[in-house]
Amino acid sequence: MKNYYLTCLYHGCSLITEIRMSSKKDYKKLDISLASLPKQSRGCYILIIELKENLRLAAGRLPIQLFPQGTYLYVGRAKNNLAARLKRHLKKKKKLFWHIDYLLEQAEIEEIWVKDSYLDECQLVRNIKEIASRSSFPLKKFGSSDCHCLSHLIYLSENPDKLSLLRNKLSLQRINFNENQV
Repeated sequence: MKNYYLTCLYHGCSLITEIRMSSKKDYKKLDISLASLPKQSRGCYILIIELKENLRLAAGRLPIQLFPQGTYLYVGRAKNNLAARLKRHLKKKKKLFWHIDYLLEQAEIEEIWVKDSYLDECQLVRNIKEIASRSSFPLKKFGSSDCHCLSHLIYLSENPDKLSLLRNKLSLQRINFNENQV
């Protein structure tokens, strides 16, 4: 049994917790649950999305585009109530408002990563592109109509088994969620 120390930062308060783990499988204990996010939380998030088959899609006013099957990362930001934003993304029945809503009608969210109190989603996109150099932007201005980024949706052509390495390099926490939380 090894001891690990985890520091959680929420709104300037630091909490150091000792966690005892017997194996790498116990690492899930380092994740945080969607229900535990404070209502006043804010920050950037990444939705890890799996598209099971190729899809022709018009997202809002963007042109129709072919999205190949595979793994996508969508980078977003919630200036207020991060938990409510994530719960909305997880809902299957909702009014289509953001570009990502159109894609999520046909695709599944596999994981959610967050960076609490960090609001520079554009820098997060640049960091992902730097780390996952063979990734691509499937559709210009998807999720980025309010900034100068090419897109906030990234297609991973690289091995999706390396997602945990990407998450660690970006210093993001994984959110545990289930259908009952939506």
